Amino acid sequence: MNMKEIGSRQNPGFKRFLRILSGQGAKKHGLALFSGLKQVKEILEEFPIHCEGLIFDKTRGLPAGLLLQTLQSYAFSSQLFKEIDALGTHQPVLIVRVPPIRPWDPAVPSPGCTLLIPFQDPGNVGAVIRSAAAFGVTKLVILKEAAHPFHYRSTRAAGSALLRVSICEGPSIGNLETGSTPLITLSPRGKEISEFRFPPSFCLLPGLEGPGLPPDLRHMQSLSIPMERGVESLNAALATGIALYVWRSGKGKARSKTDRA
Repeated sequence: MNMKEIGSRQNPGFKRFLRILSGQGAKKHGLALFSGLKQVKEILEEFPIHCEGLIFDKTRGLPAGLLLQTLQSYAFSSQLFKEIDALGTHQPVLIVRVPPIRPWDPAVPSPGCTLLIPFQDPGNVGAVIRSAAAFGVTKLVILKEAAHPFHYRSTRAAGSALLRVSICEGPSIGNLETGSTPLITLSPRGKEISEFRFPPSFCLLPGLEGPGLPPDLRHMQSLSIPMERGVESLNAALATGIALYVWRSGKGKARSKTDRA
């Protein structure tokens, strides 16, 4: 096992890991940090090719069987580890090599749902990526307004789902073009989603947290999720997850009918 001890705030490695905690740091260095023992174990087991190293509190040590022989490990002093363990899990933090995020080409259609993500809250970005992976979304497009998908709060919410889906980099929501693929938006003023028949290929765009959709997109085909009176709106990531579930349920019913035929 190759291990380095880090006990100084002036250590270049410590400074780099602090920068990686932010989305911009992840983009610059091509690395991301994953916290939480369950998802760290899951990624080590299922995606070892992406794993670069482990950071741990040297006073606690590493749980038995966690470290791969080929991984670099970093034993931090307790005080420095608290800064890297931004979510307070008290468990080792996994360093992961970020897969390439290529530009999205709307001229090349994808079957099923292409999800356009504008969310500025990293937690919402991570949550919707987890939902997208669960419901079989073909492609994810991170719009320029959105938080980086490998920000530490996003990795906490998404976990290994970030390594299970195809993620592309898209334009600003104000310059959005989807080519020949239909664009469907989510809005409280849209058609009730249960009455809608999804096309075989489409782009789904939820609104930004707070302001919702830009005015020039509010005329597009829009779907809403019915709610009880007195509830103004749902969390953006939650609403998107519900929409994906409805779409997925519709696909399942269609497939069952075909199978019976």
